[in-house]
Amino acid sequence: MISIPLLKQTIKSNWGLWLVATLTVSLLYIVIKFAVGSIAVSSETDPNILVPYIIALETSGLTIEGLFISIGINPEILTGLATMDGNVLVSIIFYPVVAVLLPLVYVVIVGNKLFASQIDNGSMAFILSTPIKRSKIAITQMVFLIASLIAMFLVTSVVDVTLTLIIDNSLAVDKILLLNLGLLLFSLAMGSLTYMFSSIFNYSKYSLSFGGGFALLFFISKILGLFGSDLFMNMGVGIEPMDFFNKITMISLYNTESILDNSTDYIMQFIALIVISSICYSVGAIWLTKKDIPV
Repeated sequence: MISIPLLKQTIKSNWGLWLVATLTVSLLYIVIKFAVGSIAVSSETDPNILVPYIIALETSGLTIEGLFISIGINPEILTGLATMDGNVLVSIIFYPVVAVLLPLVYVVIVGNKLFASQIDNGSMAFILSTPIKRSKIAITQMVFLIASLIAMFLVTSVVDVTLTLIIDNSLAVDKILLLNLGLLLFSLAMGSLTYMFSSIFNYSKYSLSFGGGFALLFFISKILGLFGSDLFMNMGVGIEPMDFFNKITMISLYNTESILDNSTDYIMQFIALIVISSICYSVGAIWLTKKDIPV
């Protein structure tokens, strides 16, 4: 079903990038989760410590709201920020924006190296000269990409769950697992796109242009779409028309808000990511077996 020698060669070519991406994502989890934990602890400071400052303002005929307005700050924005749960911010901003970045870079680079790069530099000619069928080549590379992503998220999920258990005021473990599962499914879907483009094109410049182009489009659109999200609108810093960008990025199918709200919307979106993955991996594998490859 798969070629063991080809699988070993692919692992040897990509293990370094996999390790760097996995360790960096794990480090980001550690830094962010401990930072949020420290914010939660500091927010429990005795509010009476502010009383002397409030009295001083009132003695001068000022209020906190008036002070903020006088320096050009909308007090409603500060109120929204002060009452925002740090875990909500992490789940809605960190997971679908920061945490997706390195897996995106990984699948774009590795996806291109699976076929297009090897055809471009001529090394695919050597593989095709062996008695390995093209279908076996396609399946082997597909198995590697899927398995490497699963392995990456097994490691990062263990780190994330461990942090959840040792840091106070964290999200429930079941939500953490769902957030990591959604991130894995999105990464598999993006991997399927880069796999498909790598199998379609014979040159790296085209494979990277399409695979990397879609990744960049989705990532930038997600960042812009945050300003039109319900979270930012409720905080008073949102721009409603910016919600358009949430409709053109596949990252929106990784619906962290639905996971946090205990709604079931994320289930159909997870299924959509699985369908996208299945279609793109299938198209890529079939295309490779049918197309003309220069040798």
